[in-house]
Amino acid sequence: MIYRRIARRYASALFQAASQHNVIDEVERDLGTAQARIAAEPALATFIRHPEISGQRKQEVIQAAFSRLQPTSVSFLGLLVRRRRHGYLAAVIDEYRRLSDEARGLVRAQALSAVPMTEQQKERLRRVLERRSGKRVVLEYKVEPALLAGVVVKTESEAIDASARGRLEKLRELLAGARYRGLGQ
Repeated sequence: MIYRRIARRYASALFQAASQHNVIDEVERDLGTAQARIAAEPALATFIRHPEISGQRKQEVIQAAFSRLQPTSVSFLGLLVRRRRHGYLAAVIDEYRRLSDEARGLVRAQALSAVPMTEQQKERLRRVLERRSGKRVVLEYKVEPALLAGVVVKTESEAIDASARGRLEKLRELLAGARYRGLGQ
């Protein structure tokens, strides 16, 4: 809980700074670039995490390593490292992306279906979700054979289970509750 709260605070401050400089999209892209580079370069990741290296030295390396990014992004990465909050980068990126999507009137969702959906089915589902949310929806599709049939849609704030597996589980719970109350003996 505290972890999320700290990430939210940093992401919110970064989003405000990016908004003021009109670089919201660029900063979002930069954060992903920085995360990928740190993950791809173990020496850089080890350097950033090293407890005996001063925050000032780390910040200098961050500025040199990410000099091609937006100044707002570089300053933010330096701040995270200087305050020893580099472990929060992934959570900050998630929260920043959420704030960015919210500002654009965008909702990200994941659709899981038992079998691959046709383009027409995908489009129909996206339109239904857009009407329901009042926002533009970006859907990611995955096949999950364990669903048996139907679809499950997950957004940040809700999950809609219209799968056969979900219906069977609800039925099982209903029957178990009936037995417990003495109705199914």
